[in-house]
Amino acid sequence: MKNSTHFRFLKLCILFFTLNLYFASAQNRTDDILDLYQNYTYDAREVVYVHLNKSTFIKGENIGFTAYVLDKKDKKPSQVTTNLYVSIEDENNNVLKQKLLKVENGVATNIIEIDSAFTSGHYHFKAYTNWMRNFNEQNYYVESINVIDPKVSEYIETEVTQNTIDAQFLPEGGHLLSGVVNIVGVILKDSKGYGIPHLDGKVYDQDNNFITEFKVNKLGIGKFPLLAEIGKSYKVNIKYLNKDHTMDFSHAVEPLGVTLSMVQHRNKAIVTLKTNNESQDLVQGKTFQLTIHNGDNIDVVPIIFNDELKVTKAFDLKNLASGVNILTLFNDDNKPVVERLFFNYNGIDIQESNNLTAKKSNDSVVMKLNFKHLDSGAHNNISVSVLPQETVSYNRHHNIISYTYLQPYVRGQVEQAKYYFSDITEEKKAELDNLLITQGWSSYDWNTIFSELPELRYTFEQGITLKGNINAERKEDKNIYMMHAVSNQNPVFAEVEENGKNFTIENVFVAETDSIFISKVKNNADLVPAQLYLQAYPNKIPNLEVSTTILRPKTNYRTTVELNPSSIYFKTANNVQKLDEVVVKTELDKIRTRTRELSHHRYGKVKVLSQLDRLSFYTLAEYLIAQNLTVVESPQDGLIVGGRGTSSGGPNAPSQNGNNGAMGLNPGMAILLDGNLMLDTRMFYRYSLSNIDYIEIDRSGLGMGATGSRGVIKLYTLTTSAYKSVDKSTAQKYKLPLTFSAKKKFYVPRYQYYNDDFFKGYGTVDWKPDLTTDANGNVTLKIAQPEVPITLFIEGIANDGTFIFEEKTISLN
Repeated sequence: MKNSTHFRFLKLCILFFTLNLYFASAQNRTDDILDLYQNYTYDAREVVYVHLNKSTFIKGENIGFTAYVLDKKDKKPSQVTTNLYVSIEDENNNVLKQKLLKVENGVATNIIEIDSAFTSGHYHFKAYTNWMRNFNEQNYYVESINVIDPKVSEYIETEVTQNTIDAQFLPEGGHLLSGVVNIVGVILKDSKGYGIPHLDGKVYDQDNNFITEFKVNKLGIGKFPLLAEIGKSYKVNIKYLNKDHTMDFSHAVEPLGVTLSMVQHRNKAIVTLKTNNESQDLVQGKTFQLTIHNGDNIDVVPIIFNDELKVTKAFDLKNLASGVNILTLFNDDNKPVVERLFFNYNGIDIQESNNLTAKKSNDSVVMKLNFKHLDSGAHNNISVSVLPQETVSYNRHHNIISYTYLQPYVRGQVEQAKYYFSDITEEKKAELDNLLITQGWSSYDWNTIFSELPELRYTFEQGITLKGNINAERKEDKNIYMMHAVSNQNPVFAEVEENGKNFTIENVFVAETDSIFISKVKNNADLVPAQLYLQAYPNKIPNLEVSTTILRPKTNYRTTVELNPSSIYFKTANNVQKLDEVVVKTELDKIRTRTRELSHHRYGKVKVLSQLDRLSFYTLAEYLIAQNLTVVESPQDGLIVGGRGTSSGGPNAPSQNGNNGAMGLNPGMAILLDGNLMLDTRMFYRYSLSNIDYIEIDRSGLGMGATGSRGVIKLYTLTTSAYKSVDKSTAQKYKLPLTFSAKKKFYVPRYQYYNDDFFKGYGTVDWKPDLTTDANGNVTLKIAQPEVPITLFIEGIANDGTFIFEEKTISLN
């Protein structure tokens, strides 16, 4: 009896030890998956979407666009990205146009002129950051646009499609398992790669026995159930344009394995994993791992097949990530065996406007959209393309929601992806689920995740980094260099320690028309040319390689339209930025208007000088005294404004500070001339007011750091150039190889007729790239009075993660 008890105790110990090893092994396998996945997704990722004003353009027009750069994880505007590259290339990857744009609060806007570099054909519009090039997923933006050159294409003709079908049949989860009911996704495409709508199909076995039938939706997507058997083959019969098409269903039927299927029922996502009788002995009692992730968070659920041939798991939709969820089943060797994509609409905040009002004003129309639920305290940007209601030139496949929540997670291109996010219904949700069945494996490749970390070869860029290499022989213990103010940036000082040979200045934003000026600051505060070899990073626009096929915009021309080159006229910016036209009746009206314009986004008070000012005050000092500022000037000290220990006085008032002006120790307000900080103010002694265009007086000095602690005087000369005033004897000029494109105004083409077929199909009414809401949630846009009904294509985002996408049609006649 004693031996029997001892034996049973020994068996329990062995069993307990074995179970511990088993569970420890299972836990280790789970930890392996988690660690590898988290390492792979650790580095920040962003996605970019671009709202183009059209998809088909006439040569001579401008492409208007607004780029939205979003954090991929929380889907909010990026607060860190500043450098965005835009490139237009032909279908052979030859570059026609490129730009570097500055991103602010996740948004960048600009235009690209369709000039002599273009002819009739399709082109690729790309937008990306340098950092995005490190990753395999499609976080960048790419879209195909169509350009029509009236001198090359005399007519726009209805395109003819060949009567052929490209049929693809893809089992749910990627495997067709014998002996179980498999769900098979269907994609039917025409010769141009677009889905063929509303076709019926019948499925037969090799003996022509009818098995089942299906119907595809408007985009050629459908599905059907199939109880597949080893040794049998299957075929599909479809009638298209009065012709019978028979195609083999060539996907191999597998004798062993596991399938994964998924359905949504109310607020649950129900996952079913099935195996067949032949596989039961191979999978029974073994622990599989089911992972669910969205490129950020990941959950691992253990799956054990016992005596049953299937395992069912239900997931509450509120516990799944918004957007694409990637479900992958791993076997006991940590090998991914099946994968399924599921889209969760819950948690996506799409705001629609409450109403659209329009009011005529002379030859214009002022329209208002109200977004009452949009947080007016969160920064937002809304872009609106205004086109004729009958337009055939806006055939874009994506909107901001589909490109943010769907495209980065699939491997291929999704035709008309925006369809699934416009007027969302339960039927559309089911249609998107059918689409995801046909997508196969996601853009997150487990082989890549398991094999290596992303090689971060491409740096994260914020502005331009300058590296100054010192050529001259060192004479001082310390060298101090000053980069003069550029593109509304304050001057920057760099100090090079003893034996140092170089210095760097980061986060520099230089507009395309600007140059860099750098001076060396001598011990006596004099400025001399820097004599540096200057390097800039980045110094060229990097190439983005796209491996996937890019869908062209789907055209559906209903009539043949003759193109007459003389029927359309284009205004051109000629690389000159222009202000909106203002009707000015008197000099006083003009000064008031300019003062309002110049005061935007400034801390100080702007004073635009009139002719009367220049006649009344001969010198700058006299004018500043009249503005209730304390001023001292002398040949030795230059100009001291509001300085400590100074007293009000005329041009010949004595200095209270000896030679401080010459030494650059001016204790008064900082003085900037055309954006350049003037350390030596002696040039302003008896400085003529006739040279000054306008003055900004900022007593707070906000935005200037310690330099502005006593306030700032900003002087702008009549030359209009920010660098005319830089003395070439004191600064060295550098032209950088790559600069940021200046923001340019979108010019609407002028047409000979505004109600003919050409204008209705291809005309542009207006483009508004950067609208914002007021405190009441109203968005106001003003356009020229149109002669035809119009459609507004509206997109945007707020910093709280709210998305805007809608199309509104209105007749204003």
